[in-house]
Amino acid sequence: MIKSLLKYFVMSFLGLLLAGISLVVAGNLEGYYTEEQVRSYDPKLGRDKVTIRKTFYAGDRWRKDEGWYGVTIARFDLDRIYVLDVTAETYVEITPEFLQNFASEGLSAFGRPTGVEGEYDFPEDLFVRTDATKDIGLWECYQVTTNPKYRTERSPYVVFWYTTDIDFPVQIYGEQLKQIFGDSPEVNKLFSRLNEFPGYPVRTEANIPNGNVVTILTKIERVTNMDPELFEVPKKYTKVDFPD
Repeated sequence: MIKSLLKYFVMSFLGLLLAGISLVVAGNLEGYYTEEQVRSYDPKLGRDKVTIRKTFYAGDRWRKDEGWYGVTIARFDLDRIYVLDVTAETYVEITPEFLQNFASEGLSAFGRPTGVEGEYDFPEDLFVRTDATKDIGLWECYQVTTNPKYRTERSPYVVFWYTTDIDFPVQIYGEQLKQIFGDSPEVNKLFSRLNEFPGYPVRTEANIPNGNVVTILTKIERVTNMDPELFEVPKKYTKVDFPD
């Protein structure tokens, strides 16, 4: 459960760069709303599962609604993350500090093993830009991928499609990476590697030995009247213990 949650947060962050400072405007928040198509292979079903991820970003908080996967609310201003089960109307509460104890598991999908168990490196040439280009939605994109020299038959690798048609302040992305995974040398190196390429990844292809996860941005809007209740756990929900 812990490992899958950490990798979920990594995929979420790499799929979209966060932007905007949280502002209160007449009792509401200002930020961004996005929609992404998330396609992942389910080995139990033997086919892909597709969901639409709806995300609200408002600086020090965000909410991700992923249909049958449930809802995750991050409240960095409260040092809390809530994972909601919308069917059972229950939620679990964890802290970023708790997740940071397992950060190496979450970052393992993108780093290079050092040979020491649980340690990963992010060399300067971890990601490379290729000559490949293509249009995705309204945007002209170029390809960035894990350097082939660091790939093995069983190691994960990532393919990004960046566009310079969307301009977000990536430093906010880096700050929230640190809030989730801690202000460690590994986190700083990962963000530094991603920040080497201009623009914004509108498509992320995370390839793992048992399948892949493809995330495609389909919609992005600036919102000036975001309801603060979006970032609150509904009162009717019951708190439960974090599963083992």
